[in-house]
Amino acid sequence: MTDLIQIDYQALTFMIVGAFGLVGFFRGWWKEAITTGLLTLLLLMLKEPAIATRITLFMDRIVDTVWDLIQSLRQTSEFVASAVEVGPPPDVDPRRYWVYVITLVVLVVASYFIGKTGLTQHGLSAGARLLGAILGFYNGFVTISLVREFVIGRFLPGAPAFAATATPPSTLSIQVVNMPEGSIADPPTVYFLIGIGLLLFIIALSSGWKFQRAKISRKVPPLHKTPPPKSKGATVEFEVVPKK
Repeated sequence: MTDLIQIDYQALTFMIVGAFGLVGFFRGWWKEAITTGLLTLLLLMLKEPAIATRITLFMDRIVDTVWDLIQSLRQTSEFVASAVEVGPPPDVDPRRYWVYVITLVVLVVASYFIGKTGLTQHGLSAGARLLGAILGFYNGFVTISLVREFVIGRFLPGAPAFAATATPPSTLSIQVVNMPEGSIADPPTVYFLIGIGLLLFIIALSSGWKFQRAKISRKVPPLHKTPPPKSKGATVEFEVVPKK
């Protein structure tokens, strides 16, 4: 007997967008803008299959190089030999959705680590938190929309004009309902989202770093607060009175 699990796409979207918005409220607008910029790269890959093919082929060459290095280490390390089996390297195929889903997860995680550099000591104003929540909502919407398009695969390289991937036979089936007919990759929506992402990414870079000749330094972005200098503590002085 096959169990059927129905997932309401709209409810799932609200949950993910809400979670991203909450995280954005605590992170602030600058860190969320970095995430927006990296998500824009995936939007470009989704809209332009030629760009996606070039990037995935470049990733495939990196995987092959790393795999050759690991295979060479098998000859000198018993631990590597026992952990890694002999075989061909993973194939980074631009026509497979899992390549883009993994790339999406890596970019989102990377954006969180990039956002931590140099801003951990700065406070957030109410405006920075509010804009961070708004950008978090936006990033959550783009993320869930990208996952949907990658799984369906209708805009991936080599796909026909419209095609949905068939669900493989399994004892557990998942049915997604209430999916919108429109796509995030449909013009002019995709161009508007790409424009917003690029603009926010440029603003985040220019407001978070100083570029002076060959020197790059950090600066406090707008709506972020510089904490007051730490006090070294009160100094207590004792006066020694000699005995008469």
